[in-house]
Amino acid sequence: MGAKYTVLTARHHDGFALWPSTHPNAWHAGQAPLQKDFIGQYVTAVRDAGLKVGLYFSPLSWRYPGYYDVRGTDCLPNAWGYTTDPAHKENARIMKNEVYQQVKELVTQYGKIDDLWWDGGWLGQQGSDADAAFFWEPGRFRDPANEWPVDAAYGDTDPATGKPLGLTGLVRKHQPDAVTTLRSGWIGDFASEEGPSVPSGAIRTGKVSEKCFTIGGAWGYKAGSGVMSFGTAMNILVNAWVRDMTCLVNVGPDRTGAVPSAQQTLVRQIGSFLTMCGEAVYGTVGGPWNPVDGKYGFTYKDRTFYVHLLPGYSGTSFTTPQIGDAKVTRVFDVASGTDLAYSVSDSGEVTVTGINRTRVPEDSVVGVILDRTVQPADIAAGRPATASSEESSKGNTAAKAVDGSTATRWCASNGSTGHWLKVDLGEAKSLTGVRIAWELDATNYRYRIEGSTDNATWTTLADRTGTAGTSQVQVAMVSASARYVRVTVTGLPSGAWASIRSLEVYDRPFAADLGTFRVVNRKSGKVLDVSAASSADGAAVIQWPWTGGTNQQWKLLPNTDGSYRLSNVRSGKVLDSPGGSAEGAALGQWADTDAGNQWWKLVPATSGHYRLVNVGNGWCADVKDASTADGAAVIQWHDTGGANQEWQVIAL
Repeated sequence: MGAKYTVLTARHHDGFALWPSTHPNAWHAGQAPLQKDFIGQYVTAVRDAGLKVGLYFSPLSWRYPGYYDVRGTDCLPNAWGYTTDPAHKENARIMKNEVYQQVKELVTQYGKIDDLWWDGGWLGQQGSDADAAFFWEPGRFRDPANEWPVDAAYGDTDPATGKPLGLTGLVRKHQPDAVTTLRSGWIGDFASEEGPSVPSGAIRTGKVSEKCFTIGGAWGYKAGSGVMSFGTAMNILVNAWVRDMTCLVNVGPDRTGAVPSAQQTLVRQIGSFLTMCGEAVYGTVGGPWNPVDGKYGFTYKDRTFYVHLLPGYSGTSFTTPQIGDAKVTRVFDVASGTDLAYSVSDSGEVTVTGINRTRVPEDSVVGVILDRTVQPADIAAGRPATASSEESSKGNTAAKAVDGSTATRWCASNGSTGHWLKVDLGEAKSLTGVRIAWELDATNYRYRIEGSTDNATWTTLADRTGTAGTSQVQVAMVSASARYVRVTVTGLPSGAWASIRSLEVYDRPFAADLGTFRVVNRKSGKVLDVSAASSADGAAVIQWPWTGGTNQQWKLLPNTDGSYRLSNVRSGKVLDSPGGSAEGAALGQWADTDAGNQWWKLVPATSGHYRLVNVGNGWCADVKDASTADGAAVIQWHDTGGANQEWQVIAL
């Protein structure tokens, strides 16, 4: 076992194309003396090996003076001695023509391309990729008024509108299923963390991420360069896997295409590890708990989670975080397949003993199989459902709300309020969340979610009777034990009926990710925000008008006591009450330490709002002095019942 996808440098910054290109200025492998189509040979070999095809492409070209002087007015320093010349603007346009022609060739001449890896989007070897988006036009469409238009012969157009396509539009037209790198200022599908640094911090959430690093002394061939040790490479790989990152390992072949023997040896060592332990890598997700830097981390799929013990963790036993009410069915050493001894505490921690730490010291992997999926499962799916009334003449029955499809729905028999939908889970379950997909978007449904163990006595789990929310999909985080869950519609806008496409109920108390939310203060209407979009430990948490930025988006990570960690999407760090701090201390963000000062209870307050109560000290998240000003500090304070301590948690 080994790689699942490959990426070949189809064209690097020198502008040399590894295939015969038809652009008149192209420097390419189809010319003498090579007269080869290396891309054609590559895609055939990769597909024959059962791998996904990836192509790296750099749009810049050092061969063009216009690369250093796109406006022809201010040539940037360069190794070729080019100086400012008005003709450079047209030269830059020709360079852009070549890029569009060559990208079109790659996405139309070689069958299915799975991965297009953009690089080199800057200009003049200065600045970030974003600086040159005005020139390359990497989005869906090009601007007809752009100063560097692409000739019709080299560009392409949208078949529906006739608009000229940008680079992403060009790729999507011909390779709609391809994924592309997300460069700064460029449209793409995944982010790539480049270089030899070891991934650290929280699981990567909010975007798909790749770790890309070279095992040689350079990205390309470099005679006499060293090679990374197996231990160093594994440290990067494992720390990426447990953070839900895929990995792209770079080798540098020489001019004949041969990979240096030392690099071959290392790649085969990695492959040998994956032959033994690939089930803990392939098809898994990072989690369900965040890793501890330098010590251990987790991956999971289906009913199994895997513990990855790094060299920094000592000992032959390990105790997992709590698994809630899940039951363990087997624990085993992944490398050997042999069973391991284990015990489960009353609070749900699994202690494993007798772990072999010498067989693969770089990553000792333990598998734990549960009686249910690790990923949150909808336990209402397919369960018996009833309702106060049904629009049965149109087939809109209660069962349609739990059939796993949003194409069907339950609808009440008339447009009045008070109608309810109820699902029987079969037995009492420890619930963590309810998700409702209403019939209509942009509609203010008001409702109440209740739970019961006996179908007679009901407890309010979430009160949305005063909500102003209009999202079609709404999520309520709960902490309760119930067999029956009921949604009662208490308010409807004119013309709307009580109608639910999907009612989902979840019981995974230790899931890594139950969704992304914004947290809105009741008094000010402003959101919980990490100041200046900082990713630093200790950065202040403030209130600010909603901008949609990732520093204002939060993941709710459930703990087994019914509390949550609020993890910032931008930084991956969690809402933190400074350890040992006093009442009135400002809240901030900090790396997840799994401590009580970072755990928060969502205590129901007024009309769908909650108080965020810190587990460690019992104080509430409070907008200081009940301010409504932008940038007001969020502090910890005793419960006053004030609106400045009440927050609405709104799913995105």
